[in-house]
Order: sequence, then C-alpha cells, then structure tokens
Amino acid sequence: MSAPPPLLEVEDLVFSPRGAPRPLVAGVRFALHAGERVALVGASGAGKSTLARLIVRLLEPNAGRIHFLGRDLLALRGEPLRRLRAELQMVFQDPLAALGPRRRVGALLADPLRAFDLAPREELQVRVGELLRAVGLDPALALRFPHELSGGQRQRVAIARALASRPRLLVLDEPTSALDLSVRAQILNLIERLRAETNLATLVITHDLALVRAVADRVLVMDAGRIVEDRPVEALLAAPRADATRALLAAALRLPEPSPHSP
Repeated sequence: MSAPPPLLEVEDLVFSPRGAPRPLVAGVRFALHAGERVALVGASGAGKSTLARLIVRLLEPNAGRIHFLGRDLLALRGEPLRRLRAELQMVFQDPLAALGPRRRVGALLADPLRAFDLAPREELQVRVGELLRAVGLDPALALRFPHELSGGQRQRVAIARALASRPRLLVLDEPTSALDLSVRAQILNLIERLRAETNLATLVITHDLALVRAVADRVLVMDAGRIVEDRPVEALLAAPRADATRALLAAALRLPEPSPHSP
C-alpha cells in the first residue's frame, strides 16, 4: 500500500527582500506528514521565522511552491485561502503583541469561531470556555485583558486561539523562549498533549537544540536561509553532520559559569 501524501510540501522556496544582501530563505524544500512532530532549528538570523511566515502566507515568496492538503497554497486567493487558513495556524513568539491589548480574552477566542463559521452566536461563550479549559485555564479568564495575565497564561490563550479552528498543522515560533523554566515545561507538555489527542502536526521553531527531544521526532536545521540537515532527532543529536548543527549542540550543552558564592 502506498504511503499517504504529505500534509505540507515546500519546494525550492526563495524569499529575498528588496535591498537584502542575500536571500533570507534560499531554495528550502521539505515535507511534513499528518500528525508528525518536526522542529526547525537554527541560530538567530538563519531564516526560521521568515520561513514560518512564508508557510502560513504572511509573506509572499519570490519563487518556489507550497502545497498544503494537496492544494497549491500560493495560488489561492479570497475565500478558498480563507477557508484553508482554518487548517493551518500559527502561534507567535510574543503572545502579548499577537493577542493585542485592547480586547478581552473571550472576544479574541471568539474571533476565529466567527471567522470560520464554527459556532452560532448563542454558543460562542460555551465554546470559548471549552477552549480555555482545553489549555488548562479557568473560563473566568475570558473576561480579562491579555495584559492582566501572566506570560504562561497569555501563551496558553494564544495556543487556544490557534486551535479554535481545529487545524491540521500548527506552526509555533519560539513558543517558550520568553518563559521561565517551570512554565516552559508546562507549555511543552500542553502542546504534546493536544497534539496526541487530535493527531495535530506541529512545526516548532527554536534556536535551542536542548528542547527538540520534547517537541519533535525529526529536526530540520537551517543555516543562512537553507536547510542543511533533515534527520530523526536522536540520530542528529548523536552525530551532527553540519557545522551549524554542531555549533547549536555545543551551545545547548554549554553550562553556565558557577557563581563565586556557590558552595
């Protein structure tokens, strides 16, 4: 029996802003299947966040193709693109900036339910409460503004909003980088639980190779706009091949200097 087609296929993607000395994304190609956990890693400036924004159509590439659910994503406009966006969602690095400060949490979560016709008006409040419970938050937080929440709570709200449309693929750009270690672990566990419950495919973008075992089975390493490694996580960590991978692994393993006041 033949293997199912990929959920997402990226082929020879190029993005070169006018005036840039080199392309930020330079001929990237990879595929991702339903339910798969993939990490996209690289140093700052490698092009990871730019690639994520190209995949979800927040930026338009200069060349290349993106196929999602068997459709040419770059050829879609208007209503067909709007409907396909329900299947492809993104969580940004800064949840406060992404959520916006002037609207209550309940209204922010109701937006995708309205936009994709997922709940009648009389059921919106119930669905918002369900979304908050799904990410481990009290439904009473629907009445608060984002700035009234902790960083971890805001990131959970951002994940809930992205999950409201029941996407097939969730792209997460540095979802834990601004959080302390205990909250980071909670968010990573939440993402994995939701992924396992819904067969959600995840593409997690990070600069930290120490995180990849928690979020991925496969790792794409990006350097200077290109994918330089695409391997299972354990094989990559055990024997990195690219210089960029070795540098990231060395940074992840580097321990802080002991404090002079340490016993």
